Amino acid sequence: MTRPRFMMIAAAGGCAALGLTAGAVSLMSGMVDQAIALAWPGLGAAVLLALMMPGRRAE
Repeated sequence: MTRPRFMMIAAAGGCAALGLTAGAVSLMSGMVDQAIALAWPGLGAAVLLALMMPGRRAE
């Protein structure tokens, strides 16, 4: 796996983890609306980074 590809995977995982963590903290304090509002952008950013990931070269 090339270095830029690995960095994009790590960034996507980090965005998803931060979004889900913020949502979980809000959910633990009883704020369901805020939990949903904080979790979705993190997951959306992770999907966006995964779609921007460079593919393998054709041989």
